[in-house]
Amino acid sequence: QDPLEMRLSLLDGKGKNAGGAERLANVLRQVAERAGYGGDLPDGTGIGLAAVASQERGSPSWTACAARVKMGEDGAFTVEKLTLGTDIGTVVNPDGVLAQLSGSALWGFSIATLEEATFEDGGIKDVNFDTYTPARMWDIPEMEVFTVPTDNYPTGCGEPGTTAVAPAIANAIAAASGARVRSLPITPDKVKAAM
Repeated sequence: QDPLEMRLSLLDGKGKNAGGAERLANVLRQVAERAGYGGDLPDGTGIGLAAVASQERGSPSWTACAARVKMGEDGAFTVEKLTLGTDIGTVVNPDGVLAQLSGSALWGFSIATLEEATFEDGGIKDVNFDTYTPARMWDIPEMEVFTVPTDNYPTGCGEPGTTAVAPAIANAIAAASGARVRSLPITPDKVKAAM
């Protein structure tokens, strides 16, 4: 089943989370459309989707991410673009929200593709950035972040965007190559092993 259609069929607006399900479905549709999901892609390229609802929190949000990935040789991949959208009700500080969403997307990208702590003798071996590598400016893909216009009560914009990035990247790799990687960070070696 198409991943977008499968998610939308589950977000049908029935049950106790009806309003939230409809809001998440709306965000997911907009993210997919902006990312070009379902269109023609070059060989070895895939778009993966992920969505997260944090409506059980005191400051709820409904967020979705699309990742576009280009596969290279031997499991190598490049994240070409991240499209991240969220519904947080009426946006009070647009610039602050876009900055928060961008930071969330960058953190999620870094966790998904680069960050890995190693342990030695029961302690963390990587205690500085010479051995622990977060994303640097030259690693960053193209990004589009946006909020969904709504008249709903304003809520918060914390880290929900972070949680949608890694599964979107993993789903894009699976769409492009068939390789399903289930641990972070996603590395070329893990992709190659899953092929």
